[in-house]
Amino acid sequence: PTLVSAIPANGSVDFSTEAIYLEFNERIQLDRVRDRLLVSPPLDEPPTVRIAGSRALAIRLNAPLEPNTTYTFNLGECVKDLTEGNLATGVNYVFSTGAVLDSIRVEGIVRNSLTDAPEKHMLVMLHAVGDTGAFRAGRPLYLARTREDGTFVLDHLSASEFSLFALRDKNSNFKYD
Repeated sequence: PTLVSAIPANGSVDFSTEAIYLEFNERIQLDRVRDRLLVSPPLDEPPTVRIAGSRALAIRLNAPLEPNTTYTFNLGECVKDLTEGNLATGVNYVFSTGAVLDSIRVEGIVRNSLTDAPEKHMLVMLHAVGDTGAFRAGRPLYLARTREDGTFVLDHLSASEFSLFALRDKNSNFKYD
């Protein structure tokens, strides 16, 4: 499935609504939204995501948004087409609560330290520099998942310094525990 339209538009600034409507080019279904939807930076409470018609999603925000912050909703692993079950890989919805979209990008590859093999489906997280307990107790500022080949991309970051961590998050709490 390919995203064909969004209300508000993808890339919106001065975002202030509580609901998002996304339309795809074919009939869709949801798959493990709670585990697979990545919102970066994470929200205090996950959004409610439901099918709206046969080709669209309605997303209701259940937590307040931070001012002057760019948010990315990575939907690709939780939306798939109804007939063949193909995932909508690479589908992101981005907006900013401020006047501009943040534009910094970090990309790389996560490899196993013993075998040097690429690590797929790892969570890659950015924390504030100097926040030594964040990896175990705090929440990341930004996050992404590695692809099958171990690569990852973190887009729409603010101009700050971060510490980068990667982990296999088996309980979906964004912490090393």
